[in-house]
Amino acid sequence: MKKINIIFLLLLSILIFASCNSNDTNKNEVETVDYDLEIDESIANTMDIYIEKLITETSDCVPYWNKENYKGKWNYIDGVFLNSIINIYYNVKTTDSEKANYYKEFFLKYINYYIDEEGNFLDLLDETAEGYKKNELDTVCESRILFDAYELTGEERYINSINYTYDALMSQPRVANSNNNFAHKRIYAHQIWLDGMYMYAPFYARYALATNNNEIFDGIKGHYEFIRNTMYDEEKGLYYHGYSSKMNQIWCDKETGLSPSFWLRSMGWYIMSLVDVLDYFPKGENKEYLISLLVEALEGILQYQDQESKMFYQLIDQGPISVYVDASYFANLKNTKYTTSTYVDNYLESSGSSMVAYALMKAAKFGYIDLDYVYVGAEIFEGIYKHSFYDNSLHDICITAGLGPITKEYRDGSHAYYLAEPVGSDDAKGVGPFIMAYLEYSSNKIIKPKTPSIL
Repeated sequence: MKKINIIFLLLLSILIFASCNSNDTNKNEVETVDYDLEIDESIANTMDIYIEKLITETSDCVPYWNKENYKGKWNYIDGVFLNSIINIYYNVKTTDSEKANYYKEFFLKYINYYIDEEGNFLDLLDETAEGYKKNELDTVCESRILFDAYELTGEERYINSINYTYDALMSQPRVANSNNNFAHKRIYAHQIWLDGMYMYAPFYARYALATNNNEIFDGIKGHYEFIRNTMYDEEKGLYYHGYSSKMNQIWCDKETGLSPSFWLRSMGWYIMSLVDVLDYFPKGENKEYLISLLVEALEGILQYQDQESKMFYQLIDQGPISVYVDASYFANLKNTKYTTSTYVDNYLESSGSSMVAYALMKAAKFGYIDLDYVYVGAEIFEGIYKHSFYDNSLHDICITAGLGPITKEYRDGSHAYYLAEPVGSDDAKGVGPFIMAYLEYSSNKIIKPKTPSIL
């Protein structure tokens, strides 16, 4: 496999100067076409205030938006938020240079807490420890923004950090008989989680583009193909959260290896992975196949949209049901809202809904789906804003969810488990996609690349 080298540095430099529209991630020549979408202008002022809060409430490297815990090292939660920040920069840099520089400076300053001048990842809590947690796909996610950091600065340390991430990804275990899919984590060596596609695929595809490596594109397509053939439910039009090639997990079906439920954010991660990874794929059969998966997944999930709020439920296909949850789930998950066994309502969840809204609007603008879906995505975003955004905070965010390991048998993929996980506000897994959906909503243009890629 090729490493990024001086040729890559020169190529990126050329691209920076040749770019005519920074909303196109490939830096292709683009054309923009107006379309008629009535935007609620009051939302813009509110969102500016909200984004400023997320930045100013962050003290140095201690993130306001990371509600799980402060990890002190490179992690996907920060990556999701910073990806939204760099896209704000791209969105305003030609119209408001002062605002653009503000976001650029915050973006780079935050990254540089974790990366030294040589490109080494730092652990801010333990100087003797490595700042990049290997053997899991989650850590790869944040490194996608390092390409942007390099384009903004030309500093070679970011190239070193990109190469380090690539090497770490190449050491990740592969799941047997899965088209060489990466295992979600080394401790889950036989498992594929839907979330994992967003965690690594955009970085991996962007690396492939930078190094002109078509084998990587073929590999990514194969990964998606296995997931489509294995984890997709034809009748429901949805994907299961997880798959294990070894049928020994408490959460998996002993014949299929599949987890039992359809979790909204896992579908959201998957759909976002597709619409973002397409930014880097060259024109051809691989790209057309991924577009077909994106269209299918969007059409599938839209069947379950709540028609009043326009959002989606935590348990996608279950609607407004109540599920009995044993108190042991709450205790193990440290969900202090509940102290005894009780019924818990399936709820309209804002992070996964934001992911769907973002993907719909972006996919329509790039011509992957019919233009009318711009309005569907806009309606979802407005629905989230009305239902879950109040008191200058985004609410109804499932803070975290996963499957296993065996030492955490309560993470069993059941309906009760997903509803027992704590629900909170302003976590980046919701905030990042919400801001990204807002950027698509507020940009009243269709962006059509004239060339498929830089390859």
